[in-house]
Amino acid sequence: MGTEPRAVTPPNLRECKVRASILLKDLESSEPSRATRAAERLRALPAFSRLSPGELLARRDSVRRKHALAVIAHEHGHASWAELKQALGEEEAPPRLDTEAFFARNRGAFLNRWFSSYAEALASLRERGGYLFPFREQFFITDASFLAALGVDPSDADWARMGFNWVEPLDTAARDRLEQKLIALGYAS
Repeated sequence: MGTEPRAVTPPNLRECKVRASILLKDLESSEPSRATRAAERLRALPAFSRLSPGELLARRDSVRRKHALAVIAHEHGHASWAELKQALGEEEAPPRLDTEAFFARNRGAFLNRWFSSYAEALASLRERGGYLFPFREQFFITDASFLAALGVDPSDADWARMGFNWVEPLDTAARDRLEQKLIALGYAS
């Protein structure tokens, strides 16, 4: 029985993104050891290198997906996410809103309305108002205070133009403009 090392298959872009998402979830974990390990990994970035893991955990709301992607790139021997993408030689689709990342922050502080079907969510939106988003196989409707807590302007005229409906917007150009604003805030997939 030999102990030949197995060839390590380099990750693809999708796998790297999944690893970045896991890193962010670990950072948000209620398990101190898991969150601390994530903080230690993030300290590889110059922006966080002078912070202790505890200090970084205290500022975890400032950590964005771009930071997690940079850590993954660093761990694979690249200076940046852009360099890793180039090395993998894969074309990347334009960034899209990541509703899981969008919803993951402040989720416990708000009472959103959840639906298993789009028809139910749409009926509730028409009856009670709010902002409708998809989330995995479900839908949720939130209110303006949720968006404001995430740094999003709930009074942006594009919300009304798109009918407050992310799934089937009345005006797709309005949704596209809002999506770019949300991506700029760090909610990209």
